Order: sequence, then structure tokens, then C-alpha cells
Amino acid sequence: MNIKTLKGKILLGFAVMILILAGVVGWSIYNFESLSNAINDILVENYRSIKASDSMVESIERQDSALLLLLRTSEEQGQEIFRRNEKEFYTWLARAEDNITIEGEGAILEKINEKYFSFVSNFDQFYNAEEDQRWEIYNQQLLPRFNEIKNDIRELREINRQAMVEAQRSANSRANQAIIYTIVLALLVIAFSLIFAFYLTKQILRPIKELEKGIKKVADRNFQQQIEVASEDEIGVLADEFNEMIAKLQEYEKLNVKKLLMEKEKSEAVVNNLSSPLIVTDQDHKIVLINETAKELFSIKQDVINTHFLEVIQAEEIFEYIKNPDAKEKKTFKLKKDDKERHYRISTRQVIDEDEEYQFTVTLLEDITRLKEIDSMKSEFVSTVSHEFRTPLTSMNMGLSMVINEDTGELNEEQRELLEAAYEDVERLTELVNDLLDLSKIESGRIEMEFDKVDVNDIIEKTLNPFYKQAEEKEIDLKFKQSEDNIFAYADPSKISWVISNLVGNALRYADKGKIEVDAEIKGRRVLVSVADNGPGIPREYQSKIFDKFVRAGNDKDEKSGTGLGLAISKEIITAHNGRIWVDSEEGAGSTFSFYIPRFGYQEGKDE
Repeated sequence: MNIKTLKGKILLGFAVMILILAGVVGWSIYNFESLSNAINDILVENYRSIKASDSMVESIERQDSALLLLLRTSEEQGQEIFRRNEKEFYTWLARAEDNITIEGEGAILEKINEKYFSFVSNFDQFYNAEEDQRWEIYNQQLLPRFNEIKNDIRELREINRQAMVEAQRSANSRANQAIIYTIVLALLVIAFSLIFAFYLTKQILRPIKELEKGIKKVADRNFQQQIEVASEDEIGVLADEFNEMIAKLQEYEKLNVKKLLMEKEKSEAVVNNLSSPLIVTDQDHKIVLINETAKELFSIKQDVINTHFLEVIQAEEIFEYIKNPDAKEKKTFKLKKDDKERHYRISTRQVIDEDEEYQFTVTLLEDITRLKEIDSMKSEFVSTVSHEFRTPLTSMNMGLSMVINEDTGELNEEQRELLEAAYEDVERLTELVNDLLDLSKIESGRIEMEFDKVDVNDIIEKTLNPFYKQAEEKEIDLKFKQSEDNIFAYADPSKISWVISNLVGNALRYADKGKIEVDAEIKGRRVLVSVADNGPGIPREYQSKIFDKFVRAGNDKDEKSGTGLGLAISKEIITAHNGRIWVDSEEGAGSTFSFYIPRFGYQEGKDE
């Protein structure tokens, strides 16, 4: 069989299949159209007549009720009801006459029209008669005519119902025929497809099986074999190409095996000589590479490749960070080495291949013990200096206050300006010293946290009360956008209130006009609080260090405002709550400061 013959048979088979499928589709469309027409007969045409019949019965029954009302009272309400329903009756009668689709329906409607005209004429006689004659006219003329009209309407409704039943039977019959014909056609298509597929498969599979055997050998890295396929079609060409590929693979393997081994040894040497512990894990969290520094840190002496991380290293904190490598901040933790406590900062990176498929995760542990010791020494120094500054600053504050208040004598204008400027500087230094002492206490763990079940919505409302007047003066719309009720957290209310106050105060300081929205909502086991504004935003170069000490955004309009410690203290407070605080900002489009704290009942892994 040559190439054209194989292609021709495949194309012929597809053409026949398409024609048969087109026939099945066409037949199905025809039957669906027929069913649609039958359903239209049932639901549209006859339904209109039945609806008109029911509405006429309803109208004439209301007219009968109006007659009984006039028999008992002489009020004009009865005549009004009768005339209003007279119009309704004629409206529905006209619709029924416009929808005549059944033999005999026109004759019935003509009778109804004549009798109803007589019924209305008798009403005029009834209405103009004396009160003692009305009963006689009602019983002898109106009531019999009323019953005759209702019977005629029922007859009209019944012939339409019978027509619907007949249409339904016709639709069911057509549906059954369509099902049978469709099944027969489908069976024919299936039978033809199976026969053709069996024939074509038999022609193609024979050389493909030979090719499959060769491919399996190549998969086992056996490049010392050739495939023999006695065929001139596409499969034969593919076999020739495969044999040529085998020859090239043999040459490639000889050239690159040595180079690959050298690169592997080089990579292992680099990894093993890193001073920081390094661990590489796959998507199942099994270790695929670990350097000597990491083995020494975790006291690993045996081969741990292809072993799950937790089976080798009992460190849940590190493992959780490996599972979630997309955290915005680097995590630090403590480990004991040589009976000494050391601090490490963990950083992870997922390795993605060219097809954007996950390959493995690289975890690096950086020893920052020395940095921690320096930071601790710096904090102790700052705390000591701040304590030493507090007493003289207090004395200076009191002295300047007395002089400004002229307790020591009268001041001229120039003296007052100089003293007031000095007093402002002392106030700012005092605020800075107080913030430094608070930060030092939080960092050293000396500050007391009074954790309890707190209503977050209540804390926000009380915290925002002092800011509304300030916001109104600056033409800023300050809102608490309460998303949910009963948001309870496990926190120190005064400290959380301080954080919210600091965030709202910063937003008011930097914004001229616009809006500030505070929101709180439940996110699983946590409570998320956010403060959003449409102020000037924070430049990108400051966003990564905005929570560091003494850092203020580059767009600070008042260089003397604030100490640059508010956000640093806020971060320490939220960290002490086992939470996290961050900022999302775009320069010129505002900022959103967010933090989460544990939801009450979920602190330390507890359930509600």
C-alpha cells in the first residue's frame, strides 16, 4: 500500500462518516421541527382559547355577583362592577374570535355573543325596574341566560381541551417515530464505523507495533538497535526517520555523557561548599539535594535522598514555609547548634521549567545570629539612651512651658517665638523618646499584652470617633465599611486600637481631600482589618521598608511630622499577636494598609 492509498481510504472513511452524520443531524432537525410545531399547537393556539374561556367565565360570574348586590342594595357599586366586567367579557370574547382554529369553535362563539347581548339587554330592563320586580326579572331572564352562557363557554373550553389532547397524541407519535428512526440511523453509523475502524486499524497497527517495540528500547536507553518495517506508506517513512534518529542519539550520547558528568560534579561541589544550609525538595516534598552544611546543622549522617522532608528534619515551621513559598516576608526562626541558640532566616524559591511546570523548591537558611545580636545591642543602647533622655527632656519641657506662660517674667515677641520653637522641638524629641521606649519594650518582650475576646467592630468604632472632626475639617470622607457583624478576635484591645489609630492618623496626615475607608472581615481562622485611602500613595522604593524604624515615605509633606516609628511599632504589635501587616500602594492612586490577627477560638490552633 502506498502513501496515497492509505490517505485516500482515511479520507473516504471520514467523508462517508460526515455524510451519514449530516443525514442523522438533518433527520433529527426535521423531527425536532415537527415536534416544535405540535407543541406550538398545544401550548399556543389552544391555550389562548382556554385562557379566553376562563376569563369570560370569571367576568360573567362577577356580573352575576353584581346583580345579587343590586338585589340587596340600591348602591351604584353594583352597576359599576357589572359594566366594568362587561368590557372585560367583550375583550376576551374578541380574543377568542381572533383565535378560531378548531371546527365548531366559531359557531359556539357566535351563540355566546348572541346570548351575552341578550343578557346585557336584560340587565338594562332589570336596572330600570322597580325593586319588587327585579327578583322576577333576575330569576326568569338573567339567571337562565347566565347559566346558558356559562355552559356554552364550558363547551368552547372542552373542544379546545380535546384539541390539545389530540395534538399531544400527535406529538407523542411523532416523538416515538423520531426516536426509532434516530436509533436505527445511529446503529447503522456505529456498525459502519466499527467495520471501517477495524479494517483501517488492521492495516496500520502491524508496522506501528514494530515501531512501538523500538521506541520502548530507546526509552530504556538502548540505542544499539534498528527497526525494520516493510512498508512504503507514512509508517515506513516514520520508521526510516526513527532509525536515523537512533544513529544521531548514539553520537550525541557519546559526546555529552562526559560533559554532563562534569557539570553534575561541578554543581555538587558548589552546593556542598556553600556556607549556608541548602535543601532542594520536589513537589511531593521529598529531598532531592542537601548540602553538607545542612546535614551538619540537622545532624544527618545517612543518605536521605528521595526521603520526605519531615522524616529527616523534624521542623514543622520550616516545612510550612516550604509549602507556602509565596510569602511576602522572609521568616526567621531559632535552632540550637553546638548547645547555642542561633537565628536563621529562611528563603525559598520555586524552580519552573520553560513550560511553566513546577520542578522543585530550593530552600536556603541564612545564619543571622550575628545580626540579631547587633540588633539586640542596638535596641538595648537605644533603650538606655532613651531612658537617660527622658528626665532632662521632661525638665526642659516644664521649664520652657513656665517661661512661655510668663511665670518667670514678661517676654517680648521675638523671645516668645524662639521659646515656642524650642518647646515644639522638645515635644517632638519627647514623642520620639516615648516611641523608642515603647518599641524597645515590644522588641524585648517586656511590654504586657492583655489578650482577650474582643469585638473588632466595636474597637474600630471607638478608635475612629476622635478622627471624624479632623477628617471633616480636611474635607475627607472617613467611613467604617462594616462588612460583617460579630467579628471577634483574640487580641489586646488597647494595642489593636493603637495600630488602627496610627494607620488612620497617617492617612489623614498625607491626604488633602478624598476618602478613607476602614473595613473588617473574617478570613477563615483570621480577622482581616484594612485602612484604604485615595491619597498620594507610597513610592515603590519605600514600600519594602516602610515598616522599618525611622523610615518615612518620600512624599512626606511635613518633614517635622511624626517620628518614623509608628509603623515599626504597629508591625511589632501585630507580630506579637501572631499576625502580619502589609501595604498595597500605587503612587498617585492611594494606599491600603492591612493586617490580620487570630480569630477568637482559633488562637494557637484551637477550634471554636
